[in-house]
Amino acid sequence: LSGRGGEAMSPVFQILNGTSAAAPAAGGGDITFPDDFPNSVKHFLLIGAIGMMIGAGIFLYLSMTRSKASLYHSIAFIMPAVSAMSYYAMWTGMGVEFKTTDTSPRVIFWARYVDYVITVPLLLIQLALIAKADTSAMVASTGNAVLFVIALLIGAMNVAPFKYMWWFGGVVFAVLIVVQLAGRYEGATDVAKALNTIGIVFIVVYPLIWLLGSEGTASLGLSQEVAVLAILDLVTKVGFGLYFLLNFEAATGDEVGPDGEPLNQQSQQYV
Repeated sequence: LSGRGGEAMSPVFQILNGTSAAAPAAGGGDITFPDDFPNSVKHFLLIGAIGMMIGAGIFLYLSMTRSKASLYHSIAFIMPAVSAMSYYAMWTGMGVEFKTTDTSPRVIFWARYVDYVITVPLLLIQLALIAKADTSAMVASTGNAVLFVIALLIGAMNVAPFKYMWWFGGVVFAVLIVVQLAGRYEGATDVAKALNTIGIVFIVVYPLIWLLGSEGTASLGLSQEVAVLAILDLVTKVGFGLYFLLNFEAATGDEVGPDGEPLNQQSQQYV
């Protein structure tokens, strides 16, 4: 069988698109990754890995050129650094499973959940620091983020119809996060509002992609799912970090001195 331009289709592509006579034996049969990834999936995973590496490198440079350590800059660096490792692992076939126990064969990227259980809480901590939220609000949003990812992870390990209850549980935690973030617009700077919106978009879009992708109904093709999530991740981690750090003063509302440090002593606990 050949794809566009006469390129041979991978076994995974054939099975997921119903062009293979039968699924491999339980446990994935002779399906191996990354060899059996469709080429488009390999490309998007590699783009994600390279984009995250570049972003992490930029944030590390911005952090190291400061006169003192900054929690904001450290978090901005850690998020794409973790995602770079995750995307590179998935590109090389690590943390990927060909799941044959569901209603139809699926490709599940376990490495993405390891990424998200670290980076989604860090994203919300960053937003809490920007909003100068109190400790209880920060702990609540971080805890909800961990539970949000864990619920979707367990759902991915399960089969229909049980997995959809775990998805619903993840959506409940997502709603709690969005409600908390939505309450931070009043009195916030324009930059802080934009960053908050990026956080909300990620929390809303990811469960939808989960539902439509391999973990859920498989309505989306594997290539489309990987592409959308790669773009979403790059915007949320690299785009978010660049926009924030290049508009640091406007985002935090603090006056910054010649050395790049906030002059507002009350905000020193956040930097």
